[in-house]
This record gives sequence, C-alpha cells and structure tokens, in this order.
Amino acid sequence: MPIKTAPALPVTSEQRAELTRMARSSTLPHRAVVQARGLLLAADGVANQEIA
Repeated sequence: MPIKTAPALPVTSEQRAELTRMARSSTLPHRAVVQARGLLLAADGVANQEIA
C-alpha cells in the first residue's frame, strides 16, 4: 500500500532557522529536539508514517 504524503508543513525561514537550532541543540530536553526534527521533516514533505 503506497504511503500517502500530507502537504508540506508551511514554515517561514525564521521558523525553519529556529527549528534547525533546536534540532541541533545538546542542551534542550530530548523531547524538544525530537519534536523539532519531526517538524523539519514535515516541512520537507516527508510522510507522517516515515516521521513516526
């Protein structure tokens, strides 16, 4: 069964920069880093099943 891809999550360049900073952080809680990475993947149009 093919994986349906949701439309890419729209983010501004400022939001993408902040999410990238968060995703690379070694001081933020792990949960925040994982969430930032997931949001960046969604912004790139990656399917929800692949992100999960």
